[in-house]
Amino acid sequence: MSTNEMTEVADAVVEKSVAIAEKAVEDFAADIPGTEVPNMVREMAEAGISSARTMYDNARNAAEEATDMMEDTYEHARKSFTEMNLKLIDQAQANTDRVFAFAKEVAGVKTVSEAVELQTKFAREQFEAFASQAKEIQDTASKLAAETTGPMKDAFERATSKFQN
Repeated sequence: MSTNEMTEVADAVVEKSVAIAEKAVEDFAADIPGTEVPNMVREMAEAGISSARTMYDNARNAAEEATDMMEDTYEHARKSFTEMNLKLIDQAQANTDRVFAFAKEVAGVKTVSEAVELQTKFAREQFEAFASQAKEIQDTASKLAAETTGPMKDAFERATSKFQN
């Protein structure tokens, strides 16, 4: 059942409950022949109905806000994880390309000292590349966390501010 369908069902239940409460007040007045329901009793019943309707509207609005927040959070997480996976694939491809380039260079050396020099250079470059890649992944993960938790934090702050006012 969709959110809209659930909201329509809940609205119908509330309307039916209000109608039942109003009918109960009328029936109460009709059950006591020769007397009218004092205005105070009628006003209390109407105030109770109004209060229940307000509470229902507030609860429905809060549920709709929570649903919207969860949808936003999911969408941010999906986009961020896709971005992270693409970065990891790009890094894996770059690392593989460097390894093949190194293998070609090593295949063309004439002396052991050239091979050692190439190996040392390759190891240093790979260490620097891995450090840079780790920083890039860390930055992306931090961004992912901020974007994913941002909507939840905002919704929580809005909800708590409503209760504090």
